[in-house]
Amino acid sequence: MYIRSASKFWGPMNVMNLLAVLVLTASLSVSALAQGLPKVEPGQVGFSAQRLHRLSGAFQSDVDKGLIPGAVVLIARDGKVAFFEPFGFQDREKHVPTKPDSIFRIASMTKPITSVAVMMLVEEGKIQLDDPLALYLPEFKGLKVGVEKLVPETGKPQLSLEPPRRDPTIQDLLRHTSGFTYDVFGDSLVKKAYQAANIRNSNQTLAEFTSRLAKLPLAYHPGTTWEYSVSTDVLGRVIEVVSGVPFDEFVSERILKPLKMSSTGFFVPESDAGRLAEPQLDPATGRRPVL
Repeated sequence: MYIRSASKFWGPMNVMNLLAVLVLTASLSVSALAQGLPKVEPGQVGFSAQRLHRLSGAFQSDVDKGLIPGAVVLIARDGKVAFFEPFGFQDREKHVPTKPDSIFRIASMTKPITSVAVMMLVEEGKIQLDDPLALYLPEFKGLKVGVEKLVPETGKPQLSLEPPRRDPTIQDLLRHTSGFTYDVFGDSLVKKAYQAANIRNSNQTLAEFTSRLAKLPLAYHPGTTWEYSVSTDVLGRVIEVVSGVPFDEFVSERILKPLKMSSTGFFVPESDAGRLAEPQLDPATGRRPVL
């Protein structure tokens, strides 16, 4: 997913307000001016112009050192923009400068957006945090935990399957204590099973993904271990089943449009391709990082 805009927000701190805070504090929102937010002198909203100026030097220094290709930084308070500057390159190798409306991939910052979508359904009484995952996705009934045990005859580990001490819940998925994992970090036997199942195949629907994942063992007993994982992907499928609409449609209609995040989505349209920021070459490989 990519992102570039956010809107002014008011009122009690509900989940929609929380998302706006996340977007703003993560410096991902770069077109607030286009959304009608006025730019003011920093002192008018309680900021020090001198201290904000330090940001310019810090970001430009990182660009000059090659630590980052570029950035767009926006700081706002009370619906007013106090600081808004582009730095460096949208594409360093092609010498394309960063622009105020450059579009950036946000990678795992999609996770809090998905979590907000879940919490909206919690607010509506359609999901309970302590409900077992299998209540919404029956394919996850009968999950097993993969435990590595050493085989004395060979001296090599073997995967033993045992029942979980309890089922993973929606809360476990939200906090990455579900027992699911990623196959890109480490080389445990469960992770190798993920790799063999090609669990991260991008040419599959969420329904196909969860069907494939449900056949694999958990890496941990639910609730016992925190590990960054595909839990958020599973929540995307839960949202589809509970809401009755595709995940991307739910996010677009219920979150992005109300917040006027007009350049946010899972793909960049051809008309906006020239605004997409690219990572710089990795000195170790001479290639761009895979995103």
